[in-house]
Amino acid sequence: MKKIYALMVMIYFYAVTFAQDIHYSQFYNAPLLLNPALTGFTQGNARIGVNYRNQWFSATHDGFFRPPFMTSALNADMPIKIKRDILGVGLVLANDQAGANTFTTVIAQASVSYIKTLGRDDNHRLSAGFQIGYTYQSIRTDNFQFYNQFDQTNQFQSTTSSNENISKTKTGYLNLNFGLLWYGKISDHFAMYFGGSFYNVTTPKYTVLSNQKRDLYWRWNLQSGLDIKIGRKSHILPSLMFMMQGVNNQMNTGIGFGYDINDDMALTVGLYNRVNPHKKINDYRGTNGDALIPYGSYEVKGFKVGVSYDATISNLKQSGGGVGALELMLGYTIRNRDYDYGNFLVCPRF
Repeated sequence: MKKIYALMVMIYFYAVTFAQDIHYSQFYNAPLLLNPALTGFTQGNARIGVNYRNQWFSATHDGFFRPPFMTSALNADMPIKIKRDILGVGLVLANDQAGANTFTTVIAQASVSYIKTLGRDDNHRLSAGFQIGYTYQSIRTDNFQFYNQFDQTNQFQSTTSSNENISKTKTGYLNLNFGLLWYGKISDHFAMYFGGSFYNVTTPKYTVLSNQKRDLYWRWNLQSGLDIKIGRKSHILPSLMFMMQGVNNQMNTGIGFGYDINDDMALTVGLYNRVNPHKKINDYRGTNGDALIPYGSYEVKGFKVGVSYDATISNLKQSGGGVGALELMLGYTIRNRDYDYGNFLVCPRF
């Protein structure tokens, strides 16, 4: 138990001190958190989505709704047609809980993009997006248990000082993000996209530890994917996302298989993996496998539900069961009865 508490405290302070931004394994289903240029990039009059991530939900035996890490987000956006082009507007709200509601991060961001139509048949889009938002963070210290507060029999002693100095329990800052994305429908059977985004442009300062005011690290990511159509209804959907913030980085790769049941229904299943490439550390250079991520989604008449699970394959799995992460996504794309599929907006399929 002593080792578990020490590990949890270390992770909590790492998360707050280095403030790695929230992100999802289903990055393709959280567009406004992936790239501001995806704002309004939807085949519909508007869309709304909810993402939920529940990580290590059985590792501490506190129940499904009190996991060590839990992240939820709500995003809504819409395209506004301007002749051949699109003005995208959107809003994303996110809440991240670490340490069973001990560390809380709340994010509110407004997005705008301009999607330029290119090509003789309007089958290419170049989008530039901008995002401005506010992040609020708070810490509850009343339930903190530190390693040096446990005695030789692994019993917690509340009267023993932790010798930790936490100067602030609340902080907030403004933030700016931007991104670019290109999408091209090369033929009726082949399409692709490539984009990049840059977060924390102003490197805002924050502090939660005494005399340790820090800059929030830049975060940048690259994302790319293909849509290879086989016959009239089947799709092969490989994708890649690489993200880096400070010394932390990760790369998600994988492939999905989509099937259009009819004009209003579609099914997608896939398998992805997450690895952590890193520089030379202690004379070792390589890539650490982190998780395998099976995924499935079902769409019907504009509604979409997506489910994935991060099956841990790193050394962390030696801690026992329940150290994976469950993700759920619910979305709805609004389309008027007179919506013109052929002439409005071609966009990536996820």
